[in-house]
Parts: sequence; C-alpha cells; structure tokens
Amino acid sequence: MITFEAYMGLTVFAAVVSGALSLSLSFLISQSIIVGIFVGLIVFFLSICVCYMLPYLNISSKARKIDANLPLIANFMAVLASSGMPPERIFQSLANVGDEFGVGQEVRRIIGDIEFLGLDLNSALKNGSLRSASPKFGAMLDGVVTTSHMGGDLSAYLREEAEKFKKTRVASMKSYVESLGGIAEVYVSLMIALPLALVVMLSIMSFLGGGASMLGNIDPQTLLLLVSFLAIPAGVGMLILIIDSMTPPR
Repeated sequence: MITFEAYMGLTVFAAVVSGALSLSLSFLISQSIIVGIFVGLIVFFLSICVCYMLPYLNISSKARKIDANLPLIANFMAVLASSGMPPERIFQSLANVGDEFGVGQEVRRIIGDIEFLGLDLNSALKNGSLRSASPKFGAMLDGVVTTSHMGGDLSAYLREEAEKFKKTRVASMKSYVESLGGIAEVYVSLMIALPLALVVMLSIMSFLGGGASMLGNIDPQTLLLLVSFLAIPAGVGMLILIIDSMTPPR
C-alpha cells in the first residue's frame, strides 16, 4: 500500500527524471536543443499519463479477476450456507481461500472491520461493498445484507446469484470470441497487408530516387526504416495490449 501523497511524489519524480534523460539523449543525437526540449516535454507528459492510468489499470485488472470468479465465489458461499454455517463463519472461510478467487484482501478487510473495529457484520459488508473493486461483488455483498435483514434464505439467494453470474460469464466469453475475430481482421489488414504494400512502395521509390519530394522531403529509405522498426512493432504492441485488456482472466 502507498499513500496518495507518496504516489504523487513518485509520479513527479519519475516524470522529471524521464523527461530530463530524454532531453539529454535527444540533444546528443540531434544536436538541436529545440528537438531535445520537444522530446523531453513529450516524455514528461507521457510519464505523468502512465502513472495516472496505472491505478485505474490495477483496479480494472482486479475487478476482472473477481468478476471471472464470481460464479465460484457464490457457489462456495452457497454450499457453506446450505450446511447451516452462520454468515460470519462463511466470510471467515472465504477469507482463507479468497486469494484463489481474487477477493482475499477484500474479505480479510471485512473480517478486520468486525474483529478489530467492532463493527457488526452488516456494517462491515456495507463498507466492503463500497471498497470493492468489482461492482458486481459489491452488489452481492449488499444482497447478503438485505437477505439477512429480511430473514430470507441466504443459500437460495447465493445459488441464484451463482446462476446469474454463470450466464453473464458465458455471454462475456461469446462476446470475447467475436471481438477476437474483428481484431484478427484488423491485424491482417493493418499489420500484414498494409506494411507489405508500404515496404514494396518505399523500396521502389528508394531504388528509383526522387521520391523524397512526394514524402515531404523525407528520404524513402529513412521512412522504410521507421515503418519497419518503429511503426510495425508499435502497432503490434498496441494490439497485444488491447487483447490482453479484453481477455477474461481464469
């Protein structure tokens, strides 16, 4: 865990250091202070953006793992509730195996609120619902509170939730497979066909000469190197990140 003030200080430090190094390297390579300042500012702001997005990415990754395991979590709790185990013991048991489902830390904080802060179970569950990275898991905790207040059948509620989460999981997997088909088409078009056409075109222009005027006075051979060693790897890397962000965790 890291405090907000410490993280902001780390963000500023990383941005300043990366910007200064980029400025120095750009100046040494280009021998132009304007280029160095321009590159340094770009890297500075990119570093801030990356540090700003990291917490959101971590929360999103945690939420995806919890959502993927919600059918198992609800079934686990339903089995214990069916055996007559009280809700407090159910969550203590879930805390012991929660790391496998991605909810270990969240459930242990709920148990900590009960044992160390003296809160009752319903209040601890409400706090856990507000803190949860997964809105769906938070809604299930609220449902447990409501069911307890109304004196309902907790095991029946959890079985219904497990079935609902299972159907949602199946639908998300179908959507993921369909999205993969679209990404595959984009990959073939932009990362295979288009680069091949550009390589052939730039190679011919470089061989014949006189193509720099058509490309804004950029040498075709230089542009060919940029496409081969910068644009194509960057595009492939972006597609990998997109697929990774879309892939449902197991």
